Amino acid sequence: MIPTDSPTPTASPGLARYAKVVVVAAFCLIFTGGHTTTSGAGMAFPDWPLSNGSLNPEGWLSNFFMFLEHSHRLTAGLVATLITVLFVWVVVRRAALPRAAFWLALWALVGVLTQALLGGLRVMLDPQGIAATTSTIATTFRVLHGCCAQIELTLVVALAAVLSPLWPRFTGQPDYRKIARAGWITVGILFVQLIVGAIMRHLGAGLAIPSFPLTTDGGIMPKVHNAYVDLNFTHTRFGALVATLSIVWLSSRTLRLGGTEDRLVRPAMLLMALVAVQLILGMLVIWHLRPPLLTTLHVVNGAAVLATAVLLTVRACRSPGADVHDETAPNPHLLGATA
Repeated sequence: MIPTDSPTPTASPGLARYAKVVVVAAFCLIFTGGHTTTSGAGMAFPDWPLSNGSLNPEGWLSNFFMFLEHSHRLTAGLVATLITVLFVWVVVRRAALPRAAFWLALWALVGVLTQALLGGLRVMLDPQGIAATTSTIATTFRVLHGCCAQIELTLVVALAAVLSPLWPRFTGQPDYRKIARAGWITVGILFVQLIVGAIMRHLGAGLAIPSFPLTTDGGIMPKVHNAYVDLNFTHTRFGALVATLSIVWLSSRTLRLGGTEDRLVRPAMLLMALVAVQLILGMLVIWHLRPPLLTTLHVVNGAAVLATAVLLTVRACRSPGADVHDETAPNPHLLGATA
């Protein structure tokens, strides 16, 4: 039971708006990082955290590769600063905020610092100029760096949802737990799909099957099998199908069980629109042989799909009538699922 004299979480409009700014900045970081990788500019500078030993390396504004990589590093520094400020702000306002806010902010801070470290290791362990035996290690850190970016995005999205002025006024319903279960399953499927996509990108297997929907030999299944072809097939065919079906399942369940709650219906409808855009972008990337901008937009839109699924699921996890601030109350479904 929750004590009747426990303080009720109250909205902080300024903090809520700032959290949304952080989400936008995180998307910008994913764009700059994705475009840097797509364009092959990840090793424009062989050192880290400085660029050619400087915070303002000579010629970076005129050299395209240097511009991409240094812009990515500057954006990363900005996002890390914004998240640090967000964490401090949440700590200062902790007594008036939902209990989950502190833990989400803490993990977001840990995540952005981890992401920075993985980015540095990705540079320092790159096989350029190093023994070839380190290439597998370098590729692993590239993939981890990309996947950690997606995790960080989901954390700040979940935090922004909890900090929203709508959160204290949103009353969950028992049926929403069914939506939440479907949501976490869908989020898991989407994240696996993103992992496979990241591995495919960093191994250069994006055009191992350069046609869609049929393979180059006119079949649905490729006749030639190797690690690159099978990885490409897993992401562009099997994974895309499973992810799409899971989104349709989640959205239809949301519309059926939460049809009167706009805070659930809107992200469900947005999710359907985003997955349609994602499928179109994926086909265009293959048909036009991976143009850099389209490929980057495919990555960013994939992040938007994951973020929207997380937003929907976090909202569905809101316990009926719960006071999420009271420290003596049981952990809410949100905190357990997100942590």
